[in-house]
Amino acid sequence: MGTPDLDVLPPDLSAHVGYLLVRAGKHAQRLFSAQIAALGLRPPLADVVILLRARGSLSQVEIATTLAIERAHLVALLDQLEALGFVLRSADPSDRRRHAVTLTEAGTTAAERLGGMAEAVEGLLLADLSEEEREQFRSLLQRMARRAEEGD
Repeated sequence: MGTPDLDVLPPDLSAHVGYLLVRAGKHAQRLFSAQIAALGLRPPLADVVILLRARGSLSQVEIATTLAIERAHLVALLDQLEALGFVLRSADPSDRRRHAVTLTEAGTTAAERLGGMAEAVEGLLLADLSEEEREQFRSLLQRMARRAEEGD
């Protein structure tokens, strides 16, 4: 079953910002998920890989806190990333009670590919917008996302 045409929906849906955001978000997730499936990844796994590429080795607590992931769920994600050969978990030398998570060479390569995939998807999503509109849209979404975080 596809997505209904906006032109046939009542204005209570077709003009409702929440509905439009959800619809656009689902579309973005479908496109991104299809791209990253080639790497054996799903979006939550990609988030961890991208974070580790940007920040380097992190503890499991730092990853869970930064990405707002339940610790038990993060363990399952890390198990999957470890099985793919993308991360290594080891005792943190400064605190052996903590586990440090580090990207492997394969994980770094995957992270680089993810960046290109994300850019390609963004290009598709924003194709109808000028460069100025893209920057404005990004800025507005960031502001909305920050406000949503404050409300949680």
